Amino acid sequence: MADTLLIVAGVLLVLAVYGDALATTLTVGGAGPLTRTVLARLWRLLLGLHRPDSSSKLLTGAGAGLLFTTVLLWVAGIWAGWTLVFAGSDTVVDAQTSLPAGFADVAYYAGFTVFTLGVGDFTASDPAGRFVTALASFGGLFLITLAITYLLSVIGAVVERRAIAVRINALGRSSGEIVAKGWNGSSFSSAFVQQLVALTGQLSTTAEQHLAYPVLHYFRSGQPNTAAPVAVGRLDDAMLLLRAGVAPDARPDDSAVDPVRDVIARYLETASATSTAAPAGTPPAPDLAALRAAGIPAVTDEEFARAAEDEEPRRRLLHQLVKSNGWSW
Repeated sequence: MADTLLIVAGVLLVLAVYGDALATTLTVGGAGPLTRTVLARLWRLLLGLHRPDSSSKLLTGAGAGLLFTTVLLWVAGIWAGWTLVFAGSDTVVDAQTSLPAGFADVAYYAGFTVFTLGVGDFTASDPAGRFVTALASFGGLFLITLAITYLLSVIGAVVERRAIAVRINALGRSSGEIVAKGWNGSSFSSAFVQQLVALTGQLSTTAEQHLAYPVLHYFRSGQPNTAAPVAVGRLDDAMLLLRAGVAPDARPDDSAVDPVRDVIARYLETASATSTAAPAGTPPAPDLAALRAAGIPAVTDEEFARAAEDEEPRRRLLHQLVKSNGWSW
């Protein structure tokens, strides 16, 4: 006798899992509610066990583990859902004896149906059951294909994210050094300006990837020189120096600096959506000493301090993002 409650529960579970998977993989608006909640809680737990600035493998390997967990959640969810549907419908029977299958046998049948084409030792006893079996098989194939495509896309995004960090790090290991290396003795070199323009496009891609692949935030680099949040924070401080620390008559054109700042703002918006760290305080403002040592005309310390104060909300968000990735400013 059919158990309507089991069937309804199974259908709801299957729909919830497929909805979460589709929201995570096919929409550019963040993860589905199940994926978002589980991953955020697991990452928060790992972050609490991690020492800031440590290069241990606890967080370094967490990204791959959480990505695998995402797929595992979907697999377990649809398996459990179809098991409830088949168990409630009483349609699964032993292929040899035609006796109704027990719950464990139904779970076995559901697993083989969803992820393969079955092995033939159990079968559906009526046309409706055979139709549901075909539907479950198609849905399982669709989910696995979707998951594999998502995995490959995320790995590609991780590589691009680390590449942008390496490129920023090559400009300088501090915000002051980035600005100082761009100075040629009388002005900022055209090559430096071109590098800033090129960074704008790369940063915009990384920003949108954070929105398309929320799990990207949980891929933490083992070294600070390949950590994107650290590099972006350093770059933003460099843009603050160029915009407000360098004397007005020596600054590069706003068309080179402002787009970088706008793209970093977009990066903050998308990457902070998955940040799990508590709100952070304002980090120390960059120092004008590196500019003066390089012979770059600079404003007074008081004038720069006022400009840095105006940027506190933005810099607090950057600080929070760095902390949520297991690093210090």
